[in-house]
Amino acid sequence: MTADVKLATPKQKHLVFTSAGDQANVISWLNGPRNFDLWITYYGDQEGRFREVADFYNCRTGGKFPNLHHVYQTWFDILDHYEAIMVMDDDIVIDAAAISRLFELRERYDLWLLQPAFDPRGKISHQITIAKPNLLSRYVNFVEVTCPLFQKDKLDRFMSVYDPALVGWGIDWWFLQTLGPDLKGKVAIIDEITCINPHDAAKGGRREIDSLQSKKERIALWESIKRRHHIQSESKGAMEYGCIPKDSDHEPVNHTM
Repeated sequence: MTADVKLATPKQKHLVFTSAGDQANVISWLNGPRNFDLWITYYGDQEGRFREVADFYNCRTGGKFPNLHHVYQTWFDILDHYEAIMVMDDDIVIDAAAISRLFELRERYDLWLLQPAFDPRGKISHQITIAKPNLLSRYVNFVEVTCPLFQKDKLDRFMSVYDPALVGWGIDWWFLQTLGPDLKGKVAIIDEITCINPHDAAKGGRREIDSLQSKKERIALWESIKRRHHIQSESKGAMEYGCIPKDSDHEPVNHTM
């Protein structure tokens, strides 16, 4: 793989970052008007694959958070332009309008962290992330690692402590802990906007992350890092704190789980 790099002047105040292979769905993310720039770190085998559709582009093997950490270390001056950054698995099925709406809702409700709800036709790893009808969003204490959208300074805080040896398992609980002990009203799952996280069978039955570390290795590393950094957020479990009905301009409806 070459050291191909494409840099530019940021055009938008929002950024979507992904680490993309040859089967990535990134083209669909750009269908229609958008309020975000796209940074692709490419790890595939085809020279220049996706370069033309990316606003920013570099080549590097590895998972999306280790590759994002590398971008932070190398081009922080570019990232510092943005107000919010979404860190997306390359196979997520979603379009530009939906992604743009997520950035709008983050700003409207002054959220630190959010994710789109998952369409049940795709893979579901945590029941709390399944889309609920008739809701705009739910306030929660958990957002999955698959496609989190961060207020930029909150992502900065996580990147300052993150160990790129941790590829996947446990990253979500770690970045949640860096937000602080009181997440009520600041972390949300957006039910109005859904995406599909494709099943492994749709990708040939193999996850790209397994080529980096086995599941057993990822779990063992997470347990080690959890002890080293005193990460306790996982022990609380995923909870909902309140909701906002769809098409509502009212304040959230709060409830205790």
